[in-house]
Amino acid sequence: MDLSGSENIVLKDSPEATVMDKNVNYVVSQFLAGFLPPPDMGIDEWAEKYRILPKSSASEHGSWHNERTPYLVEIMRELSPQSMAEEVAFMKPVQVGGTELLINFVLYTMMYDPCPIGVFEPDEALTRKLMNRITAAAKEMGVDRYFTSETMYEKGFPGGQLYAGWSSSESHLRSAPMKKVAGDETGSWVKDCEGFGDPVDLMRDRTTTFAQKKIFTCSTPGVNIPEKNEFCRIYARYIEGDQRVYKVPCPHCGVMHEFRWSNEDRDGEPGFFIKWDKDPDGRDLEETARMVCPSCDQSFSESYKDSILKLGQWVPTNPEGHFPSFRLNAFYSPLGWCSWRKIVHVVLEAKKSKSKEKLRVVVNNYFGEPWVEREEETIDTSPLESRKEYYGADVPDGVIVLTASWDTQDNRIEAEVRGWGKNRENWAIKKEIFVGDTKEQTDPCWTRLDEFLQRPFRKADGTAMYVLCALGDAMGHSTDAVYAFTGQRKSRRVFACEGHSDRSKPFTSLPKKTDKSRFHSAELVRVCVDMSKDLLFSWVKNEKIGTPGYMHFPDLVEYNQEHFRQLGGEKLVTQVRNGRTVYRYVKTRERNEAIDLFDYQLAALDLMRIDLNALNRFGAANRIINVAPTAAPVVPQRRGPVQISKGATV
Repeated sequence: MDLSGSENIVLKDSPEATVMDKNVNYVVSQFLAGFLPPPDMGIDEWAEKYRILPKSSASEHGSWHNERTPYLVEIMRELSPQSMAEEVAFMKPVQVGGTELLINFVLYTMMYDPCPIGVFEPDEALTRKLMNRITAAAKEMGVDRYFTSETMYEKGFPGGQLYAGWSSSESHLRSAPMKKVAGDETGSWVKDCEGFGDPVDLMRDRTTTFAQKKIFTCSTPGVNIPEKNEFCRIYARYIEGDQRVYKVPCPHCGVMHEFRWSNEDRDGEPGFFIKWDKDPDGRDLEETARMVCPSCDQSFSESYKDSILKLGQWVPTNPEGHFPSFRLNAFYSPLGWCSWRKIVHVVLEAKKSKSKEKLRVVVNNYFGEPWVEREEETIDTSPLESRKEYYGADVPDGVIVLTASWDTQDNRIEAEVRGWGKNRENWAIKKEIFVGDTKEQTDPCWTRLDEFLQRPFRKADGTAMYVLCALGDAMGHSTDAVYAFTGQRKSRRVFACEGHSDRSKPFTSLPKKTDKSRFHSAELVRVCVDMSKDLLFSWVKNEKIGTPGYMHFPDLVEYNQEHFRQLGGEKLVTQVRNGRTVYRYVKTRERNEAIDLFDYQLAALDLMRIDLNALNRFGAANRIINVAPTAAPVVPQRRGPVQISKGATV
């Protein structure tokens, strides 16, 4: 392989040419090479044609093939001189070829776009290891002969110089101007380099005087602490860029998605998610690991991976970003490198250990995402028990509307009715538990729930009030039975519901038929439970009666210490998803039915689109008589009047 295309210039071509002649020939050829532009060949094309992986440092010795790691092709193109990009960031997991990509960048520059170039690692040991790999690759390809000088951390070549250093060495980071720099594993770099500041900034400053510079950062992510506005370096660079994700087609339906661990939407975008089977004893069968397509619900094994990776495309999710930035996880690792089975095993083992350190390794090295140090907020619900009240009737006078909800477990149904007044001041009215086999649609527990939802609840003057709308969770237990129960009662505004945590969507959706139910008459309401928990966290702290959201509880035996512990059975944690700080709720105890009941009671109220303050203008609350369950149904609407009683329309 020649350096510039001018090596064939000959001054003395006779067999008798002296050593001096040959040396002059070489000097002149290299001098003329400096006037030639780089060939119209990007790093990806060069690697496919010339790169050889040495046996000493590569698991797959031999010629480089782009089809083995097709997701690296576009990154190499952006690093090529033909691209106008001055900076490129790659947030990566382990075992996807990131270091070999960096070596391609270095060797191509030395041979086809010679200039001063620097590579930097977290510490001296890793720097030495990288330089040994670069040297081994150069020898394997027979191009080490172009080195005009060579030490461990500096290698001269015609037209340029390769410098190497590490994050804590100011002398290496500030030694010379460089046109191209590459920082490897920047997530592990020291925060301050011998008092001179952030070493990444020092590295970047080396390129200031050059046009058509290249700044490449390549790293597994580290730790984010959003509350302190502290983010790991590679994550920060990824967010500044156009945030490209690698989407591949489903082998069944052809729809493009990203590989992920879970089926959680990201900014409304679903992705392939991992799934595996369990044996009859509940043991995980890791060898059954497969991806499920969110578009067609079909699954496919890892054997499809190599073929669909070749058809993948990098898709920017932040087109306004300042430079190309790429994110990848270990699910893309080629066959034979890091299997889906291995990832499932590592994740399950980390979860079993409950070790923060092991979980962080999984998130950083396999999911390719930052580990988030979570700032947590909990609520103390113990004072609520001490302020239980004697209502004097089933329903206090301030109540305008009743809603209900139920939570289904394998052996019981827990149901509750709540009253709502002006400014959503609310009163827990009644809570009951119906024991039975909830998977059996004919079990008496369902009949007792039906009677509970139709029961009249009376005010002190004898006025009967009825539940206006009721929601029951269909996703946890006994899904078919829930659909069967609600499908027969939707005219009474009794609906199945499903909770989610996406705050970008409405708090409640209108009831909609679901294809996943065999009971086609059933309709499903989607509820953002995190929104209701936001209000719960706020309202629990409210200590002044009559203020918005103030919570009342009756002096009944059902509202015991366990109920209030359940009501405080979750905590708010801070996480970072796709460059945004988000807040999620996680359980702090096994049982938290009281929270679920509250979530769906508030959702039932929201579903009716009722303005409680406007209702209050029609007269005293005890003059508002709710419709009995046998009356004509109320159809939830986004806008317009809603009939909620015989005497009032809003």
